[in-house]
Amino acid sequence: MSINDGLALIRRHDFEGALPLLAAEVRKRPDDAYAAYYLAYAFVGAQDPQPAVTLLAKIIEVHPDFTDAHTLLGLARIRTSDFAGATTEYEAVLGREPKNPAALLGMGMIAYWKRETAMAEDYLDRAVRGDPGARDALVFKADLRYAGGDVTGAVMLLRDAKRLRRPSLPEVSDAEITDRLFRYEAALQPLRKARGGLPEMPGWVLCVIGVTLALTFMASAGLPGAWNGMRHYQDGKARLATLDYAGCASEMEQAVEAAPTSPKAWAYEAYCYLLDKDARAGLSAWYTARTYDPAITLDTKAEQQVLLLKIKVASEPPKVAK
Repeated sequence: MSINDGLALIRRHDFEGALPLLAAEVRKRPDDAYAAYYLAYAFVGAQDPQPAVTLLAKIIEVHPDFTDAHTLLGLARIRTSDFAGATTEYEAVLGREPKNPAALLGMGMIAYWKRETAMAEDYLDRAVRGDPGARDALVFKADLRYAGGDVTGAVMLLRDAKRLRRPSLPEVSDAEITDRLFRYEAALQPLRKARGGLPEMPGWVLCVIGVTLALTFMASAGLPGAWNGMRHYQDGKARLATLDYAGCASEMEQAVEAAPTSPKAWAYEAYCYLLDKDARAGLSAWYTARTYDPAITLDTKAEQQVLLLKIKVASEPPKVAK
């Protein structure tokens, strides 16, 4: 076995298989910066970034101009939530290579998570100009467009992203891109209908419709507390539309506290928790929703499809290490 065998496994995205081979190479050749770099790469790919941080920091001490080591260390620090450390690494690269796509993408992602929208747009645009195949940059740009109300632009960017090859170390998985595209395309449908125009209705008809919808929700939510539950439910749906999944889950939690027999509120609490990658809380909320209404569904077909997919994934037993 050689380092090339480890690299072949990395190219097939078998990072866990590559780890022992590359670790053996590093033990045989402890001064080989490239062997240590590829071992760190495999650790990041295997979702274990902390050993990569240690390895890459040692490489950079000896080889401060090793650009790829800096950008990989930036990504590893992002995945340990060390945004300040990641920024330092990316800035070191951009100081020497202002158009480095990987560093620009990293800075764009950090600005996105810090909600510095204009800065994120700038970095992501520059990353795509430097590397038109930067799939993650297109996905984050799509999220920014969607949050800004440009649903059509967001859908177009995501469709472009789906056509691109998956990067070796994606920040956004194929399933997450599909999830976003489902939801964004679903959000387009009401806009298309609105552009088609609706027949005029007397004001009293609209009032009746509004009251009927409110009473329908209250009946499903259960009194007392339905009005307070409705407010939190609506706030949660608004947060969901801006991709604030944690905020959505928090609002839905308060909705079910106010209206504990509302299957719809429980179902959306489950949906938001699953989108926020909290599988245990999501499954618990979903099971509660079904105890009140076994046929409960979310408001759109796209949301329901994504929910069922995430429930299926979250319900799978953990893989047993061989």
